Amino acid sequence: MLIDQARYRSGKRIHVDEAAQPGDFVWVGLAEARPAEMDILAEDYLLNQLAVEDTLSGKQRPKLDEYSQHLFLLLKTVAYDSNTERVKLGDVSLFVAPEFVIAVRHGDAMPLKSVRAELESHPEKLSFGPTAVVHEIVDRLVDQYLEVSARLQEDVEQLEDAVFDDEIPSPASRLYFVKREVIEFRRAVLPLVQPLTKLAQGDVEFIDPEFAMQFADVRDHLLKVMDEVEFMNDLIDAALHANSALIQVKQNEDMRKITAWVAIGAVPTMVAGIYGMNFDHMPELRWTYGYPAVLIGLGVVCGLLYRKFHRVNWL
Repeated sequence: MLIDQARYRSGKRIHVDEAAQPGDFVWVGLAEARPAEMDILAEDYLLNQLAVEDTLSGKQRPKLDEYSQHLFLLLKTVAYDSNTERVKLGDVSLFVAPEFVIAVRHGDAMPLKSVRAELESHPEKLSFGPTAVVHEIVDRLVDQYLEVSARLQEDVEQLEDAVFDDEIPSPASRLYFVKREVIEFRRAVLPLVQPLTKLAQGDVEFIDPEFAMQFADVRDHLLKVMDEVEFMNDLIDAALHANSALIQVKQNEDMRKITAWVAIGAVPTMVAGIYGMNFDHMPELRWTYGYPAVLIGLGVVCGLLYRKFHRVNWL
């Protein structure tokens, strides 16, 4: 679906049907593009068919491909859903040439309408052409990575507090849930390092080399995100090991308690078994104080056992 389409001259928006002049470029924005729409764009702007197929598949990693007609940059968008505490993924495909930039978005993780509005409010930025559009989108994307990373860190810190501070085993499902979201986030972020490194070197065709430093700054922010992701992943692994140890300790404590109570219960069980054999010659059965004596004896023995187990922290 076509979201917006406009021609820009010296950083200012003009009607797309106006006659093109040197230095003009067209910015086309689509969301959830259909094959028929991409076929029309491919014919009008001579887009490479492989890049078009990658755009429609929606299952590609972030990458930077250089074709003779244009540059193709695929990005992964990420957003944090506060309700489900899940990471929502999407993608943005950019076709870049001196005369045009085509942005195709899949998913709602990062709407590009605000990016266009931001650039149109600063014509001095937009006057640099498609390179300025690419930089603004990538910069906004990495800023979004930082926000999502901060939200995931909050979840990881909550788990850390629950495991290490309270020393109470947490449900393993919660730990694995957060770890899975961190891994999904890492898969979206990590592959972008290589394309940004290439853009930061300033030798990519159709990209203004004067923006190399700006792309290098964005790459530094991305590397910061990667450091945070690796730290979160290591912290969750440590929490999982600690949680497993706490579960094992808890199980051992339960087994000690069960063993202690079984040992205490074995005494009256043994006595009852002896006197339940119904032999004729059992003098204690005819003794007037035999029953009270047995009860007192059982109570004393069981009490001593309880005291012993309590001292060694089994009860």
